[in-house]
Amino acid sequence: MVQGLKTSRLEKAAFTLYLIILVLSPLLFGAVHTYAHTIMCLGVLTAGLLLVKKNIIKEAKAGVYQFQLPDTGANFAFCILLIFLFVQIIPLPDSVLQLLSPEAVAVKQKSLPAPAFRITEGPTGQWFALSPYCYPVRMSIIRWSVYGLFFLVLTQLLNSRKRIELTTSLVLITGCFEVLYGLAQTYSGSNHIWWFKKASYLHDVTGTYINRNHFAGLMEMCLLLAAAYAAALSAGYKKRNMISGYKSSLRARVSRHLSGEQRLNKRALIVFSGAIMGIGLIFSASRAGIISAAAALLCLSLLFIFRKRCRRQGFVILSLFLITSVYALCIGVDYPVGRFKYIDTTLAGRARLAQKTMDMFQDYRSAGIGVGNFQHAYPKYQAAEDKNLFIRHAHNDWAQFLAEAGIAGFCLLLAGISYYVYQIIKLWKTRTDPFAICLGGAPLAVMTAMAIHSYFDFNLHIPANCLMLGAVMAIGHSALHLKRHRGRDKTLYRYRTMPIKYKGLLALLLILMLIIWDGAWTVRHFMAEAYCNTVTNSTINRDQDPPLEEIKKAIAWDKWNAGYWHKLARELIRIRNANLVNMEADDENRHKRRMDIIKALEEAVRLNPFRAEYHLRLGLEYAWLRQDPDYHQKWMPAADISMQRAAYFAGENNPHLHIRLGNYWVIRSRTIHTAGSEWETAWSKACRHYKKAQSLETRKTLADKIARYVWNYYPDKAFVRDVLLVDNRILLEKMK
Repeated sequence: MVQGLKTSRLEKAAFTLYLIILVLSPLLFGAVHTYAHTIMCLGVLTAGLLLVKKNIIKEAKAGVYQFQLPDTGANFAFCILLIFLFVQIIPLPDSVLQLLSPEAVAVKQKSLPAPAFRITEGPTGQWFALSPYCYPVRMSIIRWSVYGLFFLVLTQLLNSRKRIELTTSLVLITGCFEVLYGLAQTYSGSNHIWWFKKASYLHDVTGTYINRNHFAGLMEMCLLLAAAYAAALSAGYKKRNMISGYKSSLRARVSRHLSGEQRLNKRALIVFSGAIMGIGLIFSASRAGIISAAAALLCLSLLFIFRKRCRRQGFVILSLFLITSVYALCIGVDYPVGRFKYIDTTLAGRARLAQKTMDMFQDYRSAGIGVGNFQHAYPKYQAAEDKNLFIRHAHNDWAQFLAEAGIAGFCLLLAGISYYVYQIIKLWKTRTDPFAICLGGAPLAVMTAMAIHSYFDFNLHIPANCLMLGAVMAIGHSALHLKRHRGRDKTLYRYRTMPIKYKGLLALLLILMLIIWDGAWTVRHFMAEAYCNTVTNSTINRDQDPPLEEIKKAIAWDKWNAGYWHKLARELIRIRNANLVNMEADDENRHKRRMDIIKALEEAVRLNPFRAEYHLRLGLEYAWLRQDPDYHQKWMPAADISMQRAAYFAGENNPHLHIRLGNYWVIRSRTIHTAGSEWETAWSKACRHYKKAQSLETRKTLADKIARYVWNYYPDKAFVRDVLLVDNRILLEKMK
């Protein structure tokens, strides 16, 4: 009795915590920022721990403790992708990695310290991971674990019709609030999301999201859930009327009439809430969101048509369409409709991003570049049309995941999704209860919407939207398992039960270790970011250049983030330059400070070899060690190697990066006799980088800047003419 009471309390606490997290995550800007992401992760992991304890049960007859897990169709997808993510960060022998991903080997070789490294064609004998930068993959493991745990635990918690309807209602209330808040802050002229003043999407409804497309993704899911829920209530009411018949007592008929009115009012409210979210979707002006929602509603209506008991529920969806359209026309839809006129321009830009992402995939076909590494690796492939932009996502989740996970990861994803959909459809076809049929179709409709929208945007990189997707899937899964049991509607799941020895003990330990590992790294990541910000956070005015001591504290919490080491090097450079200006450092201290800078930059390069800026800064520091006895044998070749690595990753994104590389090779060429082949090599590199910079930036001032710099080292018009992309006679005449 006491044990049962404790179990019930644990379950209620976990359920309450999950509902709070589900509502709070969208309200905190979609939980994209570190503080909100940390609250979300710790809340989900804490509730997961409570349910782990609940799932340790004692078998009555044998008296043996057992561990049980819900047996859902998503278990397979969760496990195989989690294993794949861990495989991406496990060091592998050079020969194995060369077979799986030759480009990953080439990139990791460029992360080795340049003074002790010489470019070789053969294997280095070192073990590297499939992902050249492991930190983003580790964060992806945490997110995937949290999303998977959220779905599995919420599925188990939704063990009654009352809880299913409560969760559904709460989701719809949250969606309605998002729309009403968004309409108020957009059309009142405030353009504030809580305390944050919007800088973009000023004429679009975004709710508490910064990006309209991510708000539209939330609206799609809430709208589809509202349609399925309204249909479920309509079908349930009709079924009960048919069963009850006409020859009943007056009291029964009055009771049925009152309950029918209550259900009718409830259904009307659900349809009205769906209309509100439809309005929010339209006035988000997200073209992909509108198209995806329409396609998913079509999918949902087709599901109802295929089932004889639910064909009339298509009218509920039609009414939702009509009410939404009437309200939208009354408000005015000129602006949202007008955005479709420019869809070709937008599609061209996103098609270019997708094409460049596929170029990245061609280099990492088998196992990908590492899930989460897109933003770090993309600058090498970035198109010239997107110069001076830092692109974090491909605006096509399918192409981005293919590049990050390769053929192996993509096939595992498709296999996991296919197995889950197969299990859902198989169960859905066996159910006859209209409530289960209608709500059970919601996961399929929502997955259709997100699959289409993901072709144009990156909704699945928004934590709150992933949680909402998991919530709708859990609601649908639980509704399909809802059956009449001992006078109450209860969800009857299949559990995989294992005695706590051998397999059971291993499964329990693995789950506990994963939860504890995720929680520990979530806290460490939050503490590190609290001291030194590297994750974009537009809603809080953080110091982008914190003091030296705070950067060191961040490294103490999380030394695997290359951004902290780069910021450490930048701060040390600032301090060194200030001391040089004030003449406060002697030669010994200057040398020590420079070596500290080099060590920090070498660590940044070792962790994240993708960033050309890291290699360039490191090469410049090597080049300044002229007083060292080993300069010509050690540091000068190391500087050359670092500059070659910077050129390898530079791409066509940053013209100023190419100018700095050109400047280095001009200076380097002055240390070599002009009659040798080495001089020709250095000079040709300088010319190539200068011309690349001019092709990316056509301003005349840029060519003038390059010409004057070269003139300082080579006061001859022939040399200046070599570095100019176009023969500029006026500029050459200015050279004295």
